[in-house]
Amino acid sequence: MKKTLFTLLALVPAMALAQVKPSIPKAEKALREGKIDEAKTIIDATTSNQEFMVDKKGQPTKNAAKAWFLRGLVYAAMDTTKNTPFKTLDPNPFAQSKEAFEKSAALDSKTESFFNGPTGFPMSNTDAKLMIGNSYFNQAIVAYNDEGNPKKALEMAEKTMFFMPTDTTLYFYTGAFALEANEPDKSIKYLEQYVTNGGKQPQAYASIANVYIENKKDNVNALRVIKEGQAKYPAYRDLRLLELNIYLNEKRYDVAKAMVEKEVAADPSNRDNYFLYGQLNRELGNTEEAKKAFKKALEIDPKFFEAASDLANLYWLDAKKYKDEMGKLGNSKEDLQKKFALDPPYTEALRKAIPYIEACEKMSPDDVNTLYMLLNAYSDLDEKPKIDRVKKRLKTLGEDID
Repeated sequence: MKKTLFTLLALVPAMALAQVKPSIPKAEKALREGKIDEAKTIIDATTSNQEFMVDKKGQPTKNAAKAWFLRGLVYAAMDTTKNTPFKTLDPNPFAQSKEAFEKSAALDSKTESFFNGPTGFPMSNTDAKLMIGNSYFNQAIVAYNDEGNPKKALEMAEKTMFFMPTDTTLYFYTGAFALEANEPDKSIKYLEQYVTNGGKQPQAYASIANVYIENKKDNVNALRVIKEGQAKYPAYRDLRLLELNIYLNEKRYDVAKAMVEKEVAADPSNRDNYFLYGQLNRELGNTEEAKKAFKKALEIDPKFFEAASDLANLYWLDAKKYKDEMGKLGNSKEDLQKKFALDPPYTEALRKAIPYIEACEKMSPDDVNTLYMLLNAYSDLDEKPKIDRVKKRLKTLGEDID
């Protein structure tokens, strides 16, 4: 019977592998030398060789687990290399790598080392996988920071998880990548895994709650997460702020007020409690009460920038009311007289605001918002030396300003 062209072509890969003898040492050497194509050819021939992988009794040979482990390393190297021709040697090298490692572990999970590292000395299986995991994670960081590609960052981070399944930092970052990649469910999943794996950053709870609030529009689960976080980290202010904001957004002012007043009464020496009280009163329009609360927070901690910034903003808004009113007036004689009458209280309000804004600048000299607020105030008071100083500072910080 004549062989068809299709039959002949189908035999080519098998014939090519048949010409390569199975050899773990040669595959390992090629991999160490960066010859990934050669390493692939040898390890493929090795793991597909029935005589090498299975003994006469039909059981895996003593080298079978090692061969599969090395195949996992080769395909992972293929997936993470920067050499484009090597990356195209297989359509899905990660899947092949994962399968090979799983087969190796199923055959032998007790042997500590199957592989000699770059220096030629034995490397533990755990360290070998950690090396691969770091390679994937580094690519995730590059994709996110340098390429601005959160979807690729998420993909590479998810691959990393196979090699580093309990690494808390990995899950924290992957949660952030997922959110940027518009995958809120994955973001929640990975941040929760961070907590499950023993992560200690209270910010994780705040991040999960934020995803529920902003992306899922689910305040019920957000509050559940906030309460869980508060039970572990009662002093973490961001969780309390999130809780307060939920109550305010839902117009549950009575609940918000009761919550904050309870906090203040429980610990009147805590700056954050007064900060919360200031936030509440600011949202409710009780400006003077908010100012008192922020000032109290600053008495407790004179370097509390957030309280100083909110206080400066309140005084700035006091002045801005006059300026906005003047901006609505025209150029008629009557309007000009009104502008003239509004100028003294505006100037007085500005001078009251400036010390608080300047205090913020001292605490955080590089805060651009503070500097622009100062620039506006100094400009309206026509204080040229101060205007020039602030403009110079803004230019130093990379701001495009005349």
